[in-house]
Amino acid sequence: MTKVVVLEKFKKNWEIGSVVSVKDGYARNYLIPNGKAKFATKKNIEEIKSLEESLLKKDDENKSSASAIALKINDLKFTKEIAAKENGELYGSLNVSDIVTFLSENELNIQKKYVKLGNKIKTIGEYSVDIDLHPEVNCSLNIEILSPKTSD
Repeated sequence: MTKVVVLEKFKKNWEIGSVVSVKDGYARNYLIPNGKAKFATKKNIEEIKSLEESLLKKDDENKSSASAIALKINDLKFTKEIAAKENGELYGSLNVSDIVTFLSENELNIQKKYVKLGNKIKTIGEYSVDIDLHPEVNCSLNIEILSPKTSD
């Protein structure tokens, strides 16, 4: 296990500036290269304490912009017609890329990693897909999949 100092908020209730123990590979391959944490040395801990106010301010700005985007996403409804069999099974599927494309057409640029679809949608019906924009801000997009035959 490696001790690191966190530079941004995480779902695991890690606050900015907190010292946490993580697996060596997680620290070495993800947290540190992506600028989300630093090794917990005395020098780094002191440096982050002095930067904590600016990091918190940056996090608040990210949170408020995420909240504004969440309100827009909650108001949207993604309706798509996809050819389907008689039993409602689609001749294709709806995946994360389709959702991200729909959002960008509505002037909302969201990264694929924020969309929590799970499995691809393969049947007609109504769905709700969670989108995590920030550790404290998430929303859901309503999706309706229609078959050209059922939309008459």
